[in-house]
Amino acid sequence: MRALFKYINVVLQQMLGEELDAKIKHYFLTGAYKSIVMQGSIALLTFFTALFIARVTGDTGFGIYTTVFTWISIISVGATLGLDDLLLKQLPIYHENKNASKIRGILSWSNWLGLSFGLLCTIILLLLANFSGIETLNRYVDYFFWAAWVIPLFVLMHINQAALRGLHLFGWGQFAEKFVQPFSFFLILLLFYVLQDYELTDEYAILARTTSFLITAIVALFLLFKFTAVYKKETALPSKLEITNTQAGDNKASYEIKYWWGSCRYFAITSLLYIINTRIDILFLSLYQIPEAEIGYYNAALKLSDMALIPFAVLYTVTAPMFSTLYANNKQKELQVFFTKTTRLACFIITIILLVLVLGGEWFLGLFGENFKTGYSILLILCVTKFVHVFVGPVNYLLMMVNLEKEATWVLLASVLLTMGLHTIWIPLYGIEGAGCATLVGLLLFEVLVSWLAYKKAGIVPTVLGRFFFRKDKF
Repeated sequence: MRALFKYINVVLQQMLGEELDAKIKHYFLTGAYKSIVMQGSIALLTFFTALFIARVTGDTGFGIYTTVFTWISIISVGATLGLDDLLLKQLPIYHENKNASKIRGILSWSNWLGLSFGLLCTIILLLLANFSGIETLNRYVDYFFWAAWVIPLFVLMHINQAALRGLHLFGWGQFAEKFVQPFSFFLILLLFYVLQDYELTDEYAILARTTSFLITAIVALFLLFKFTAVYKKETALPSKLEITNTQAGDNKASYEIKYWWGSCRYFAITSLLYIINTRIDILFLSLYQIPEAEIGYYNAALKLSDMALIPFAVLYTVTAPMFSTLYANNKQKELQVFFTKTTRLACFIITIILLVLVLGGEWFLGLFGENFKTGYSILLILCVTKFVHVFVGPVNYLLMMVNLEKEATWVLLASVLLTMGLHTIWIPLYGIEGAGCATLVGLLLFEVLVSWLAYKKAGIVPTVLGRFFFRKDKF
């Protein structure tokens, strides 16, 4: 086993090429190993959990569950206010500059602001579901009574996990979200299933997920306190953190709220627009009253195609802090090499996964239930969408890490508007296939524009192609 791991490591080192600094390669591969093991195993668990819910609640129940948590996902990302991306951008810089007081300040400010706004969003959603005339919210009011409380819990989880990743604690920075939440969700589902005489309603599935987020938020807070307690001490910090005695002794947190909020507001809009752009299809299907069973078929295809993005999730999780660090240190060439090499590696792996999904798509969908094979045409469209996304690379994260969050926001807004416009035309005509095509075209516009923006404003050539001097690489 050790020999196999050593061989894989050598192959990956060669695929990353000689141009990439050895320390950067070590940083990327170390973080990637931890992340891929955790995200890969948990993605499988998440997939089997979705299978379980679809099997025991049926086509319609799975469709209801999908619709409710699509609303919750979009609102939760908006409620995060971009604070998670802000921490990913600023904490590596503060850590590099040995500025403990600003680390304390940004952690305190982001947690209190995030929690307060998350609770506010929860209350507003419950009021709208109960008293507004929005039919797609009124229809699921009983479900939102439990599901809405995921919002502040999601915010706390994301902020604190991002903080740990920003401090280069990649394993612990994913532990709560990628391990605790899916495992606790699955175990609670099984518990409800047994207590209900081996039956499970969509209401209990939603309650189980909310409970799992409560557990996850508590674990995320505990990990944050555990690994950042050293920044609160008045005595000198351990030498491995490379913070001086004078900085450690200053126990007062310092704040740059005006600067933080200046970046944060664009992160917030960008994150919200991004999740809308990737989940607006399900909301529009609900708004046009597409049968909930068909929404379930669509979501099953979406879950399968998302499995292919595990390496991409590893890519942006590990690379985002390094983008910020390299850019802050004016290492433009290293940044270009790092982006291109890591994008090529992720795209190579993901392409293989997508081919497997295309060839065995009907069989995989049949695991959800025989009727779910209806979603195979959607799966093909979504696989093309995922390929385009990984071919271009994590450009959106790159732009946010190099102070181009404002420009990225406008590009994403244009993409969202196009996607929404196409949904209004194609869903009434073509149903779930129309929703898939609208998502693909909107993404194409987004990737073209962010690629142009990265080149013109940051001097970085995105996509797996990179600059021409990479042509002679072995990979």
